[in-house]
Amino acid sequence: MWSMVPVSHLQLWAFFGLSLIFFFLLARAFSRRTGEAGTTRDSRSRFGILLQSLGIAVAAVGHVKPMLASFSPAGLAGAAAVVLLMGGAIMLFASSSNALGRNWSIVARTRSDHELVQSGPYARIRHPIYLGLLLFLLGLATAYGHWMQLMIAVPIYLVGTKIRTSIEDRLLEQRFGDVFRDYRNSTPALIPRLF
Repeated sequence: MWSMVPVSHLQLWAFFGLSLIFFFLLARAFSRRTGEAGTTRDSRSRFGILLQSLGIAVAAVGHVKPMLASFSPAGLAGAAAVVLLMGGAIMLFASSSNALGRNWSIVARTRSDHELVQSGPYARIRHPIYLGLLLFLLGLATAYGHWMQLMIAVPIYLVGTKIRTSIEDRLLEQRFGDVFRDYRNSTPALIPRLF
């Protein structure tokens, strides 16, 4: 059985409230997709999606022990950590999906009118949505007190992310050639450079 760290109701409510915002933004991005005629898609990215989802699910597995007083130092620190992680996830997803516009898709693909987006969060990292999802996973584990689950959840999530980023990078390299190779060589995939 997984060991659980006690959490506060404030942590849980912060996570649930911010999750609603995150999923609203996901639904909005999904609903704004346009027709995809002339696309080159790689359905193998669905395996990466499956692994990323499994990693997030593993972080959720186990009992939750809401035993901390919400306004105790530990309860407030836990709630602050959830707000920071989930706030980062929301900001990255919102800014990334807005920057991508019609290029946004769940399955890896390029469109006949695809643009290589290098602005917004894409100026700092090539795959900011996946960093946002990693922050979501960490926010979930923090809210539920599931620190031990991270030893399995994070590697599974990162393997799925590696599959997806490799496929997406290959499709973009096929479409944009040297322009993408220059972008790839100057911009990290998932973790931004500090300097």
